[in-house]
Amino acid sequence: MREGPELDPATQFPELYEREYTAVYRSILGVVLEPALAEDLTQEAFVRAYRAKNTYKPTAPPGAWLHRIAVNLAISQLRRQRLARLLPGRLYTPPDARDYDQADARNVIEQALEVLTPKLRAAVVLHYYQGFTREEVAQILGIPSGTVASRIAKAITLMRKKLESSEQAALSLRSKREGVLRER
Repeated sequence: MREGPELDPATQFPELYEREYTAVYRSILGVVLEPALAEDLTQEAFVRAYRAKNTYKPTAPPGAWLHRIAVNLAISQLRRQRLARLLPGRLYTPPDARDYDQADARNVIEQALEVLTPKLRAAVVLHYYQGFTREEVAQILGIPSGTVASRIAKAITLMRKKLESSEQAALSLRSKREGVLRER
C-alpha cells in the first residue's frame, strides 16, 4: 500500500497521521466530492482512529485500517444527508495539473462520477485515483475482492453510459445551434 515501515497506531499515531493524512483526505474527497466536507470527515476519521488505536488488530496494514474508517464515515455521512445524487462534481486536482486538456478531461470524469452511488464511487476512487489494488480496496472496505471487481465493473458501465449520453446531448445541441444559424 504505502511506502515505509508499518507503524503501530497505538504507539506511533502521530507518525501515522502525518504519513496517511493526504491519502485519507483524497479518498474521502473522492467519495463526498466536496472539499470542506472532506476536510471535516478526514479530521473525524482520524479522531475515531485515535480513539480506537489500542484496539487495532494487525490483520491489515494501518493505512488500510484508516481508509476503511474514513470511507465508511464518508458513505455514512452521504446516507444521513441523502446527498449522493445532488453533490457538485469536485475532485482533488494536483497543483501541477493545470493545463486546459487535463482540466477538461477531469470535468468530464467528475460528471461521470456523479452518477455513481457512494459505494461504487469509493471503489473507483480507491482503485483508480489512490492506486490501491483490488485486494487492498477489499481490505479497506471490508468486502470480498470479487465484490470490489463487481463494483468497479458496474461503475465503469454506468460512467460510460453517462459519458455517451453527455456526448449525444452535446451533439444534439450543436446540431440545433447550427440549424438556427442556417435559418438566419
